[in-house]
Amino acid sequence: MNGILLTENNELAITVVRNSSGLIESGLTIGNIDYQRVKLIIAAQKGDFKEYPTLGFGIESYLKMTVTPASRQKFINNLTTELLSDGIKAKVTVGKSFTDLKVEI
Repeated sequence: MNGILLTENNELAITVVRNSSGLIESGLTIGNIDYQRVKLIIAAQKGDFKEYPTLGFGIESYLKMTVTPASRQKFINNLTTELLSDGIKAKVTVGKSFTDLKVEI
């Protein structure tokens, strides 16, 4: 999916293009936002997206948990469900800690 890209700091990625008169023709950078969407959903708490108040995974709450087989499976199931609610089909894997996360779209 294409959309407006963000920088690593979640700010608008702006590349100013001027015409021969010096007027700005374009500025926002457009590109594939699939991984950007995943990143934002993982970091967001429910209620952070005002238009979609039930969207958000809230990884911070998981980072305080000990990784056990049950908590790992809960993490994977919840994240997969959250991504699917935004139309993202992904394979989620977790290593020895929840920060060792891999999401394949």
